[in-house]
Amino acid sequence: MTGKIACIALDWGTSNRRAWALDAGGHVIDARSDDQGLIAVADRDFAGSLRRFAADWLGTRPPVIMAGMIGSRLGWKEAAYLETPVDLTQLGTRLTVIDDFDGIPVRIVPGVARVTEDSADVMRGEECQMLGALLVRKQRDGVFLLPGTHAKWAVLENGILTDFRTYMTGELFGHLRNGGSLAHVMPPKDAPEIFDAEAFDRGVARAGARDAPSITHLLFGVRSLSLFSKLTPATAPSYLSGLVVGTEMRDALRWTPARHVTAIGSAKLLETYARAAAYFKITLDRLESEDILPPALFNIAREAGLVRNTAA
Repeated sequence: MTGKIACIALDWGTSNRRAWALDAGGHVIDARSDDQGLIAVADRDFAGSLRRFAADWLGTRPPVIMAGMIGSRLGWKEAAYLETPVDLTQLGTRLTVIDDFDGIPVRIVPGVARVTEDSADVMRGEECQMLGALLVRKQRDGVFLLPGTHAKWAVLENGILTDFRTYMTGELFGHLRNGGSLAHVMPPKDAPEIFDAEAFDRGVARAGARDAPSITHLLFGVRSLSLFSKLTPATAPSYLSGLVVGTEMRDALRWTPARHVTAIGSAKLLETYARAAAYFKITLDRLESEDILPPALFNIAREAGLVRNTAA
């Protein structure tokens, strides 16, 4: 690692965390990740966990900016939600202060909520990824897809997050893949997962058909098709993935009939969603979150006065 650390940026989620050491120009000079998300931190000792995780970075006492579920009710300290519409460039004005970390400035980015009389939706972390797209790609308008445990579809209008919708796609797949009756037609949990493109495409087409039945009926089909050897343990997980992703996309297109969508996430997950998008005739502009989260978090830290950008 070379260069002086001006800021530490973290994306701290439920299961994992990622972190970047940034210089005074916002450039990444070191990066690391682990599986110590919220649920893995013993006795809620988030301060101790961060010290162990980034001890060598903290030596010069740089400010720390954090986003994600670390700001949830289960996290270090609950950060308030900003209700839509939200100007993403103003996130740095509403940071939550952690005041018990050895005198080092530590801040948490607020989440975003959309609340009506009969519904509510929330996000934590995805707002920073969309800010990253705005900063890196100058993209102030459009429909965004952020796949993951809780996939988000969101609408940005002139830099304002106006609306969004969440789908429990990843979490649902994980529960069904590893527990309940469907787990009995899947490979063992410790077996290497092999993606079967043909089976995935079958699942997407089944869920995406104009006359597709309820997802609860489609899911039972994973078991019944296996009984008649229409699916095998090797193909069942990919077919199941196709069903839940296809159901997500079908509903999202009813909500916002966009045909050009900016997708932000990991390369592997984006590749999977691109296959489903092709069925629905959606063009995905893919951005890896690793490339746009660090500049977004640095920008938030700078706007909050935690660092001064000395880049020319």
